[in-house]
Amino acid sequence: MKKLLFAIFVMMGIILPQAISAQDQIPMQIIDPGAAGEGNTLAPPRPWYITQNGYSLTLPALADDYTLELRDEDGVVVYSTYVPAGTTLVVLPSTLSGDFELRLVADTYYYRGFLSLNRW
Repeated sequence: MKKLLFAIFVMMGIILPQAISAQDQIPMQIIDPGAAGEGNTLAPPRPWYITQNGYSLTLPALADDYTLELRDEDGVVVYSTYVPAGTTLVVLPSTLSGDFELRLVADTYYYRGFLSLNRW
């Protein structure tokens, strides 16, 4: 029995890190151009994370509607889609490849992170 448990733990130590490494965590920061200089003394909000698994993005269930944008290194929007409140999965087109700035845009603010999409 001890050998079986040991074998299970060894396999978990080999397989589990590989499964986790297939997914990336993208930290998202809030950018609020109107908030600067308004005397807000609160600390900035902690970043939250989007999980990337290839071309699939898993979001926390957001309370508001957003527009998801991917911008290239020149700041040009190369992909945009509407993300209604409560959406937790967005699948990006497999035709995209490279490094992008990811934005979830609301009316007066947006969240920003960075991701890399590589076709194999």
